[in-house]
Amino acid sequence: MQSRFTPQELYYRLNWRAHGIHAAAHQTSNRGSGLDFCGYAPFLDYPNPRRLDLRASLRSIPRQYVVRSYYERGAVNVYALVDMSSSMHYTGNADKQKLLADISASIAWSANLSGDAFGLLASDDSIRNDLHIYPSRQRNTAQETFSKLSNATINDLQSAKALPLAAGQVSHHRSLVFLISDFHLEADLLKQTLRTLSAHDVVPVVLWDSAEYEDLPKWGWARIRDMESGHERSLFLRKTVTHNIQASYLQRRNRLKAMCREYGLRSPFFVGNTYSAEALTRHLLG
Repeated sequence: MQSRFTPQELYYRLNWRAHGIHAAAHQTSNRGSGLDFCGYAPFLDYPNPRRLDLRASLRSIPRQYVVRSYYERGAVNVYALVDMSSSMHYTGNADKQKLLADISASIAWSANLSGDAFGLLASDDSIRNDLHIYPSRQRNTAQETFSKLSNATINDLQSAKALPLAAGQVSHHRSLVFLISDFHLEADLLKQTLRTLSAHDVVPVVLWDSAEYEDLPKWGWARIRDMESGHERSLFLRKTVTHNIQASYLQRRNRLKAMCREYGLRSPFFVGNTYSAEALTRHLLG
């Protein structure tokens, strides 16, 4: 598989205040040398003559010298939490594993450019420690992410039952988490994962290949295999069967959106056959 990734920068913003001590682009609740005005403070508490406001001092009660105070800008941890179950090895009109690597590397690249630390967590039936990357601001993090995911082995007959355990490894400080999966998960497993991530800002990224539900043969026999259980069966495709498959995907899409609203997540981003950092940016900023 391709050894080097093509950088695709995306942009994101937070609707909450960061708690990081490293300088970056996000608003924090810490007073300091930033540019986001937060109010006035006694000069003796923040003795900075350059920020002395004489007009505000004359209006203060009791009379005292006051200075303008500002919020600092800080960093957050950004994670890609990825599903490495057997269904993520599916290749139809696109290669899901390559999409997974491209998206995760793009997030890592963009996070580091913004001054944020990027971490990678992955699981199938167990936590994939071989793919773990601790939150880092190093310049090669994106390339390391791409290489690990591109060359990773996706094992046969594996579900994603360890996903809640992997989610539990996210920092206890509020973080931005991109949950990347095909979301062919049992409802209880998905709910458990979302409950584990309830303290964080979560962006579900859904990988659905159009060959799964759109570009189906209109007529004839097909051999269907569940990649996670290994079960196979024959299916005679015709117009009504194709319509039912497409309708079931639409229902799953609506259920996933409803579940995201229920758990306070951002709206899910559906990738399709190709990844566009510009499209993900519009989704995040829209």
